[in-house]
Amino acid sequence: MTPMVDLGFLLITFFMLTTHLLDERVMELSLPLPDHATAASNTLTILLDEHGGPFGYQGEFSANTTLQYLGGRSLRNTLQRFEALSAQVGREPTCIVKADEGTRFQQVVTTVDEIQLARIARFSIADSVTSDEHDLLLAMRGEQ
Repeated sequence: MTPMVDLGFLLITFFMLTTHLLDERVMELSLPLPDHATAASNTLTILLDEHGGPFGYQGEFSANTTLQYLGGRSLRNTLQRFEALSAQVGREPTCIVKADEGTRFQQVVTTVDEIQLARIARFSIADSVTSDEHDLLLAMRGEQ
């Protein structure tokens, strides 16, 4: 009986060590070339706040910048339209995802997944929102 128990434990140990417990998923990253500059007009910036609302603007941030709410299906539709317009112009679209303080990690992952679904290969993730962008976010939520 003892050799049978030993054999059982050896088999269990063997199968536990040779089994894949978790499938690893790999996301392909295409890093920009150091000498290749991106035009600001061909950039979509997505701002994520702690209240769950993604907002976005296209181009360079200025005093006249207005944010567009990208909640629900609006984010996917906006990204697809942005990619289509960039393809018509012949430029590669670029997205910047900026997360405000208190933003959940799941919001960032969901936004990056949407960017991948829209087939936008060039994107960047920034860990902070500028003070002007933060003030604009507060104004959009009516908390100022």
